[in-house]
Amino acid sequence: MIYRVDETHPPIPSKKPGGTYHWQLYSRRATLNPFFAFRLGLLFWDHFLPIYRKQPFQVCACDPSGPPIACAISARATQLRIPLNVFVARREPKSFGTDNWFDGHAMRSLPVLMVDDAAGSAPFLQAGSIRVQQKLGLPLHRNYFVLVNKVGRGFSKEAQHTENYLDNELVALFTMNNFCRSAAEFEERYGHKPNWTGLVR
Repeated sequence: MIYRVDETHPPIPSKKPGGTYHWQLYSRRATLNPFFAFRLGLLFWDHFLPIYRKQPFQVCACDPSGPPIACAISARATQLRIPLNVFVARREPKSFGTDNWFDGHAMRSLPVLMVDDAAGSAPFLQAGSIRVQQKLGLPLHRNYFVLVNKVGRGFSKEAQHTENYLDNELVALFTMNNFCRSAAEFEERYGHKPNWTGLVR
């Protein structure tokens, strides 16, 4: 789920021209793993099943990282005999067809719980939620769900997800404090040096 580089390996190119990373969160390496996806679905419903029983909802996954998460949630819903509807909010509209901003079918009678891989400075959850409200006219669920809330030691305020920008409550499995992003952090936490060499996945 996290790529790291040691002191001798060249850093990872970043999104910004000329920028680099010494670590990178890559959620789809985890969410496309069947064992991780199985546990992800269980953890989601461990939290949300009592909430769903009081007020059913549907799930909207933010493209491109949200759909594998929504599939994991949907797979466990089937096992639990929960009639869960799932659809996808696209980053860009299709150039053909209908319902260009969405894949799948949104039900008109249920609030929408937004799902993505991470909550950070990038506003993908916010953009998806706005499309759900404005283009579909649907209310949002009081929660939204991510794997990782990008808050923690060493993160600037500008890089963090703050103030619950959907005006709802964020539910996350992890924060960045759950991960060791460097060999120094690993040694501080566990009392010995890691066996990382080169680019570690």
